[in-house]
Amino acid sequence: MIDAYLDSLQAQGKSLATLKTYRTQLNLFFRWLEGKGYESNPKDITQVDIADYRNHLQEQGRLPRTINTALASIEAFCKWLVDEGHIPYNPADRVKRVKQVEEPPKWLTRSERARLLRVAEREKDMRNTVLILTMLMSGLRASEVTSLKHDDIVIGERKGSIVVRQGKGNKRRTVPIEKDLRNWLGKYIAEVHPTGEWLFPSQRGERLTYDGLHSLCRNVGEKAKLDGLTPHMLRHTFGHELATRGVPLQVIASLMGHDNINTTMVYTTPGEDELQSAVDKLSYT
Repeated sequence: MIDAYLDSLQAQGKSLATLKTYRTQLNLFFRWLEGKGYESNPKDITQVDIADYRNHLQEQGRLPRTINTALASIEAFCKWLVDEGHIPYNPADRVKRVKQVEEPPKWLTRSERARLLRVAEREKDMRNTVLILTMLMSGLRASEVTSLKHDDIVIGERKGSIVVRQGKGNKRRTVPIEKDLRNWLGKYIAEVHPTGEWLFPSQRGERLTYDGLHSLCRNVGEKAKLDGLTPHMLRHTFGHELATRGVPLQVIASLMGHDNINTTMVYTTPGEDELQSAVDKLSYT
């Protein structure tokens, strides 16, 4: 039944990352039910089961965000069960989420960004160099950058752009690219990868997976002494850099594919550089 649910989400255009999250969370929940000796048939899920699972995750010391992701995944699955006529009501509706303090996304400071750029340009595999630079200078989501094809890159003498054909919610947008990235992309396409289905293929020529992209970022990050570098951090660095340089939020939202400008406002949160600059103004020497 989980497979049928995920197939329906895929038909709606949900990203591979979203599908992976739902599958993982639902499998963990049902394995837990079986381990407790509870009924694990999706049609027999109760409110008590879900609340008990929430308490179990809390006892394990899981972060509120992780627990709420699990609860949201279960609730969405139960809603589908209701819509499909398998159960009469959603047992997750009244299960309270765990209170959490929202933290701003992690982005690189300007010194960290400069360090990463130096390391990326020295990569032996130009694909890795251009991948890192594309994420850092265009703000694409992981699923968007792994979906890029040659036709999605438009490079002229004085301008260029990346066409995101299937962004979040299957929305299309065009992201202009600055001259340094244009040069790198042009060189990469001409000298390294002029043909093929995917712009940034895996080593076997297939579409690069999220895990493969995540591993690439982690490896390059370690070389730059940036532990835990992720595709999301590169995207967030792009958004924060634009915000600190005074680019209007409406423009940033359009570039990043945000439907709600409130999502974009997080990039106005002061980072380490801004806080240091603020207190430095108090120096009396």
